[in-house]
Amino acid sequence: MVETRLDWIPSLGLNANFRIDGLGLLFGILILGIGLLIITYARFYLSRKDPVGQFYTYLMLFQGAMMGIVLSDNILLLLVFWELTSLSSFLLIGYWKHLPEGRQGARMALTVTGLGGLAMIGGMMILGSIAGSYDISQILTQREAIQASPLYTPALILILLGAFTKSAQFPFHFWLPRAMAAPTPVSAYLHSATMVKAGIFLLARLWPVLSGTDLWFWLVGGAGLITMVIGAFIAIFRDDLKSLLAYSTVSHLGLITMLLGMGTIDGVTAAILHIINHATFKAALFMVAGIVDHETGTRSIKRLGGLARLMPVTFVMALIAGLSMAGFPPLNGFLSKELMLEEAVSTSPSVMWIATLGALFSVCYSLRLIWATFMGPERHDYPQHPHDPGIGLWGPPALLVVLVVLIGLLSNTMIGWLLEASASATAGEALHPHLALWHGFTTAFKLSLLAIAGGAVLVVLYRPFAAFHRAMPHPDAKAMFDAVFKGASVAANLVTDRLTNGSMGRALAAFLLTVLACGAYAWSSGNPGQGMRPMLPVQPVALTGWFLLVAGSLALGWLHHRRLLALVVISIVGLIASGAFIYLSAPDLALTQISVEVVTVILMVLALNFLPKTTPAETSQRKRGFDAFLAVLVGLGFGGLAYAIMRRDFAFPTIADYMLENSYKLGGGTNVVNVILVDFRGYDTFGEITVLGIAALAILL
Repeated sequence: MVETRLDWIPSLGLNANFRIDGLGLLFGILILGIGLLIITYARFYLSRKDPVGQFYTYLMLFQGAMMGIVLSDNILLLLVFWELTSLSSFLLIGYWKHLPEGRQGARMALTVTGLGGLAMIGGMMILGSIAGSYDISQILTQREAIQASPLYTPALILILLGAFTKSAQFPFHFWLPRAMAAPTPVSAYLHSATMVKAGIFLLARLWPVLSGTDLWFWLVGGAGLITMVIGAFIAIFRDDLKSLLAYSTVSHLGLITMLLGMGTIDGVTAAILHIINHATFKAALFMVAGIVDHETGTRSIKRLGGLARLMPVTFVMALIAGLSMAGFPPLNGFLSKELMLEEAVSTSPSVMWIATLGALFSVCYSLRLIWATFMGPERHDYPQHPHDPGIGLWGPPALLVVLVVLIGLLSNTMIGWLLEASASATAGEALHPHLALWHGFTTAFKLSLLAIAGGAVLVVLYRPFAAFHRAMPHPDAKAMFDAVFKGASVAANLVTDRLTNGSMGRALAAFLLTVLACGAYAWSSGNPGQGMRPMLPVQPVALTGWFLLVAGSLALGWLHHRRLLALVVISIVGLIASGAFIYLSAPDLALTQISVEVVTVILMVLALNFLPKTTPAETSQRKRGFDAFLAVLVGLGFGGLAYAIMRRDFAFPTIADYMLENSYKLGGGTNVVNVILVDFRGYDTFGEITVLGIAALAILL
């Protein structure tokens, strides 16, 4: 393991710590390796009319954010990169801005993953608070403390919301197929090898401390199993190649999530192996779908068929990658499917049969993709005359297809070391997995044969099966999302319009009521204790000033319609403040206050020359009564707060003590107020001076 540590904002626990262990190495290889192939593929896939520089900028931003996620050793830093992936994927999904479905898919992906990310922020903050550190390496050592904490449940649920939305787990699976409106290189990279696996990575990274409980098993394992079956079932009936592959991705992500949810070492090994296998055959299949679309002008299975003779290279790649996705031996998908079925068998009979059903559906849609696209007689109604493209397009998926075969045949030689390192890093203990194509006639192998046979039968009987599917109810996830989005927008607009309709009085009333409610809750739920400081004797000068302030406030409310008299009454406040500074031995502040007060009153008197002499009545008697009642409450509240603070000593040093102690030592001045303005608040004062300078320039020009 290699790590580097940099204290960024240690007071907040935010450190720029990075480390690379087996799990980070695995995902780094996938992100950079497949990313390089996608970059090459996109060079030949995109049209000359597309802004290629913009595309690669977005792609590199996303790639950097993903690398930040898998290498971060601080959960707060990980959250920063997590949100960057959501933003950069939004730009990539909506890259073709002229397509309405692209814009819709980008908004949907950002909304779902963004909301999940917000929930995950809360979960991560709770997790760091329980562990006493936000560094992942430290959190991973606090398994007992985390699982024993009463905050384990809310932390787990919030973190899973982030992971499930990002990895398209049920019921958040609907956004992923909508993101297929993006260019095929984006689909191949984001939605099969990288972005959607960010949620999987998070589950694997936190597996040592969050797994092993009943709640983890039911939430993670249950969601994964449901997602696996539902995604596979829907994929069978999709006619768009990318849509079929998108739902198959949902299904395989559910498979990996289910394996991690089992909470066993064998489940971890199977999950890590399938992460590798899925990335190879699924990225290859997405690029093959892009080639078919690029060469024929369509991705609709209804308009395809007979391409095996016209596009033999593409057909061979689709055949090998498709059979691997279905779990046929001796390809790499078979290895992880067998391990998955073995884990399901050892869990429970219900899990075993549901997982087998998901594998059966997987065989069905994989065979249908191959058969309906490439087999059968040649057609003559393609939008374009198809043929195999140049090596720039078929070279990257061909390399992945070679890996599909080699990993299946030479698994221990090809990826044994990587699987051992990544599985050990995930489990938190040394593992030594050994892969083999043949384990005998085990229960898992028999179930695998059953899935293959059942999937083939469904392909043969596809028409009645499809008719049965058409007769079923089909809830439209997009319609539901749009309805929820519209309802939330209407509710937000209703609340906003009621609170901020342009009335400053209404906005101020809402703010003051919120402050009063918070203050009342704090006072009633806290323990203010008894005041320790004695009351000072009331001096006649102070009493006179207080009386003038009260009288001035009452007079202002009574005389506010007469602008000039109201202005004169307002000036009492400034003069009393100046007198208070003199009384408290601060003549410089008093002089400043008097100067400001005189200038302000003169300017306001000049402004009154352009206004009516009286203010028209703008509110009803009832409204003025409510305003008066609210003003009295706020005044009593802040008065009581000031009284409570001044009667009590503080157990911690105040900022005033710091200023008094360091004004001369750090600022070189004995006048504390001046030192604060010039040194301690130097940038603030500089900003004020800058504003005045800009205003002066605006007046001059």
